[in-house]
Amino acid sequence: MEGRWDRLPAWARGWVRAASLLGLTLILYYLLGSPLVGFALLDFSYYWLLLALYLPVVFLLFPARPQDTRPRWYDYALALGVSAAGVFLAHHGPSMVLRPWTNPEAPWQVALALFLLGVVLEGARRVGGMGFALVALVLAAYPLLAPYLPGLLWGPSLPWQEVLGYAIYSTQGLMGLPMRTVGELLVGFLVLAAFLVALGAGQVFLEVASALFGWARGGAAKVSVVASAFFGSLSGSILSNVASTGSLTIPAMIRSGFSRSYAAAVEACASTGGVLMPPVMGAVAFVMANLLGVPYGQVVAAALLPSLLYYLSLFAHVDLYAARHGLRGLPRAELPPLGPSLGRGLPFLMALGFLVFALLYLRLERLAPFYALGFLLLAAGRRLRWEALDRALVGAASLIGQTLALILPVGLILAGLVGTGVAPALTGALVRMGAENLYLVLLVGVAIAFVLGMAGVMVAAYILLAVTLAPALVRIGEFNPLAVHLFIAYWSMLSAITPPVAVAAFLAARIAGASPMGASFTAVRLGLAIYFLPFFFLFEPALILQGSLFSVAYHVVFAVLGLLFLVGALEGYFWGLGPLPLWARGVFGVGGILCAIPETLTSFLALPGLLLVALALGLRRRVGQRGGMEG
Repeated sequence: MEGRWDRLPAWARGWVRAASLLGLTLILYYLLGSPLVGFALLDFSYYWLLLALYLPVVFLLFPARPQDTRPRWYDYALALGVSAAGVFLAHHGPSMVLRPWTNPEAPWQVALALFLLGVVLEGARRVGGMGFALVALVLAAYPLLAPYLPGLLWGPSLPWQEVLGYAIYSTQGLMGLPMRTVGELLVGFLVLAAFLVALGAGQVFLEVASALFGWARGGAAKVSVVASAFFGSLSGSILSNVASTGSLTIPAMIRSGFSRSYAAAVEACASTGGVLMPPVMGAVAFVMANLLGVPYGQVVAAALLPSLLYYLSLFAHVDLYAARHGLRGLPRAELPPLGPSLGRGLPFLMALGFLVFALLYLRLERLAPFYALGFLLLAAGRRLRWEALDRALVGAASLIGQTLALILPVGLILAGLVGTGVAPALTGALVRMGAENLYLVLLVGVAIAFVLGMAGVMVAAYILLAVTLAPALVRIGEFNPLAVHLFIAYWSMLSAITPPVAVAAFLAARIAGASPMGASFTAVRLGLAIYFLPFFFLFEPALILQGSLFSVAYHVVFAVLGLLFLVGALEGYFWGLGPLPLWARGVFGVGGILCAIPETLTSFLALPGLLLVALALGLRRRVGQRGGMEG
């Protein structure tokens, strides 16, 4: 994006800056100012204005072809066209709500809908890739294909104009739930993230993590884990997390002795988990809160323990790898001092602390990021520079534009599935299947989530499964609804580190100069805990803080112990025991999983066995060391 920005003519750069300023004004007016002024902006018109301001940025900053280093005439044409269309439809918003255009009759209405369909899919292709755009097109066109499909996939025949009008003009299509989530909840967090990055929060967090953990065994990798977890929670994007923190942490890991594939895998796993790491958790958390009708803070609280368990296992992997290979921490002389680093980071930490307070206690989901931003700007004071503010404005326009490019096609998909009634039909089929075999439904759901996540857009996969799979799981398994939605969210992101797609691992491998497949398979090994954790909290909601204090503590203790033994098996090394023989790795691996499973019988059977094996290995090691000393 930076290269394209530098090659934009001055007037186009001014366009992006103006769009960002107007967009911020519009958002604040809609969320805060309209009751004070006395003129309330219609929701439907507000969403179209957001599209008019921010979607054009995608065509200016993201090329149609990789070799295009500067915008072409058609980029400007698409940007101008979608901006004009958005303003036009915002103006007609009230009449569209009173008399919906869901069955457009005028040729210009059909032509405008076709243009918007093409523009939205092109934006999705540029940001999310051809695979995502094709998936969106096929599922959006599902009503046209449904009459020719067998069984449960069959649907009634509908005129193509009606399908098109419903997808583009209705409040359940392009401007439906996904766009409402962005316009009312997510935009503030995207703006805050852009300002944090532009003002140097990423570098400061990296310095603080280095000061805290860089000196420890395997310190460079531990810094990567902590920094990526924190930055990923703010950015909500796996790939941007890998690109930003990985460009600094991966070379540092390689210099300190980690293999290239291992360094890439650590960064990929840490960045992937950051997307569901509180307090922000990316777009999925906001959609989840909206769908479940619960406060955003409740979703954050539920996601906390699984995230901490995952990062504990990743931290343990790094520590055992460093111990096995004799890797020391970074020299203290090369590390930034903690005091000055915390001093530079104080405005960011205060702003984020206020954000968490506003989210969890004041429950100001829509306005919390703007209050935190104001707090940040006041705390930064004289350290603010016009250049940083300019970068923040451009970054906010880019982030919101990218988010719209990925979210708008999801509205089209929902219109195609819900409008034909296929979503309720699929839910009913899954319920009938689950009455016979619950685990088969879970495996089907996992497979669908994984395949949909391969398109690289986690939120799209999550929303589709939230309206089809989630109701079925709640009905047939009597699972906790929040646990079900988190289960879907986790499995929607796992393709980022899993071959053959593994986009996060491949990007990290490119930075590290490693084999992409080698890095992705290593990432699966390091991130193995994240494949099990969704099943654990699905069957035991205490792991998402849905239970008594005793139940939560009990299951967390067994989960921690089980995961540590599993990590030891995967690394072939354990604290106090040194290298593990092959048979012990097998025992620790199987026993660790059984111990972590939230089932009293398996946990109480596995843990004593693991402790006995560890004790035997420790005694054998001590005897061997004593024999070596006597010899």
